[in-house]
Amino acid sequence: MKRTHLKTFIVYWLPPLIWMAIIFPSNDYLSSKSTSYIIVPLLQWLLPHASQSTIDILHITVRKFAHFFSYAFLSVLLYRAFRAGNRKLWRPEWIIYAGMIAVIYGSLDEYMQTFIPSRTGSVYDWIIDSSGAIFALGTISVRNRFKTIPLEKRA
Repeated sequence: MKRTHLKTFIVYWLPPLIWMAIIFPSNDYLSSKSTSYIIVPLLQWLLPHASQSTIDILHITVRKFAHFFSYAFLSVLLYRAFRAGNRKLWRPEWIIYAGMIAVIYGSLDEYMQTFIPSRTGSVYDWIIDSSGAIFALGTISVRNRFKTIPLEKRA
């Protein structure tokens, strides 16, 4: 492997691969039981008068937001990897490739969770994961298209 290929891999492709390993379903630190040791006490501290059912609902809500943002972040890292530092060129297929990988990885993640006793795979979680990826890539797409419109035509 040439030095430039190694640098490209380390700088652009290693971050999404590391993130994929972090959110991999066998990671027991991301189970509902594990996150409840951190999130629930924090919520109880922030909302001392909240009922336990309110805390439970907020815990679930925080976890669902984490699904959304973890896959949004993954899709941005994948887009960045496909772009590989080329800031002047815009290719829509980079968005498509990053989105496909993120959505497929999300489906594999949820499917594999069905085999892990401490985790539960869910189609709804996959929809949330995919929504995060699509939202992030849609934002990138709109931003890049807006940048390509000449200033005099924006008004």
